[in-house]
Amino acid sequence: MKNKLKVIIADDEPEARHSIEVLLSKQDDIEIIRTVNNGPEALEVILNQKPDLVFLDIQMPGMDGFEVLEKLQHTFMPTFIFVTAFDRYAVRAFEKSAVDYLLKPYDDERFYQSLDKARNLIALNKTRQQIERIEDLLQSIQAPQTPETVYQERLPVKNHGKITFLPVNTIVYLEAEGNFVKIFTESGMKISGYTFKQLEQLLNPVKFVRIHKSFMVNIDQIESLEPYFHGDYSVSMKTGAQLKMSRNFKDSLKTLFT
Repeated sequence: MKNKLKVIIADDEPEARHSIEVLLSKQDDIEIIRTVNNGPEALEVILNQKPDLVFLDIQMPGMDGFEVLEKLQHTFMPTFIFVTAFDRYAVRAFEKSAVDYLLKPYDDERFYQSLDKARNLIALNKTRQQIERIEDLLQSIQAPQTPETVYQERLPVKNHGKITFLPVNTIVYLEAEGNFVKIFTESGMKISGYTFKQLEQLLNPVKFVRIHKSFMVNIDQIESLEPYFHGDYSVSMKTGAQLKMSRNFKDSLKTLFT
């Protein structure tokens, strides 16, 4: 059985708490673990229960929603959705990295749109955590240990709930897009939860180089380079993909120009 998302509702209005409870009760993957009506209690139960998601009112007695988040900043930070009757807080809410901002009164459709956003973000964060644990496991079982950096020969990628180990020599190029990195192989494309910074640590920099702020390529998969405009280059991959290399990254492929 799939693990349920643990949810806390923090709102000083009984009707507002009840409305959220009713809407969440229709979702099989949600477990409401606590409802509270003030800021200090919200802070306490979040730290103790460590929920996946919090519906957080902004104006509450004792401590407002923003103050709750400031107290959580260096401890435990769940995914959260602000719920309020005042639209003047919207900009500040998103500055606090709220997944969404529900303005009362809202309809069922708007509520479930917000819930879906939260689900997607929570799933992405859990995927990243799983990948990091797998990376740690793979590194721990590598032997013998040497002073030299050991790069991955197979890259763990979670897709549709399954973790696939991609041979890195089949990777043609990688493209950063928002919070995801698309991995293009000889046989297709997979979406991963990696960041470019993580991939630069996992993949051999002799083989995988940045040619643009959004692209990293396997140099063994390059078919040709052609001058473009203003020092940029067009990079043709063996699969037929055409990529742009920024002049700012030209030094990455300097061995190919000699």
